[in-house]
Amino acid sequence: MMDMRPVPGTQKRRFPRYPADLPIQVTAVRGNRRETAAGRMLDVSEGGLSFVGGRYLPPDTVVFVEFLECRLSGRVRHCRLREYASRVEFVTGVEIEQVINGVNWWKDLRRSAG
Repeated sequence: MMDMRPVPGTQKRRFPRYPADLPIQVTAVRGNRRETAAGRMLDVSEGGLSFVGGRYLPPDTVVFVEFLECRLSGRVRHCRLREYASRVEFVTGVEIEQVINGVNWWKDLRRSAG
């Protein structure tokens, strides 16, 4: 069972963040190119989520995030090298702009996390 307490140090944000641990697929749109890679969701909030992945995504990159039966679109707000990782990984924060598929999955995830 996931720990449902707010993530420490993040509560100055507009929405509290709550831990999540889900495999995801992230597709980054760069011009006419789309690059898809696996990642792992770290936390979720009313307005977005963060995940860990193997590549740097510049702020304002359009991304599609897929997990369970849910597909979201959003924009990268920040991306930083993950400290103390055994390999090169990046922690990326995404502001969700639209729920394309699975609105109930997205609502349920946020509800169970909060």
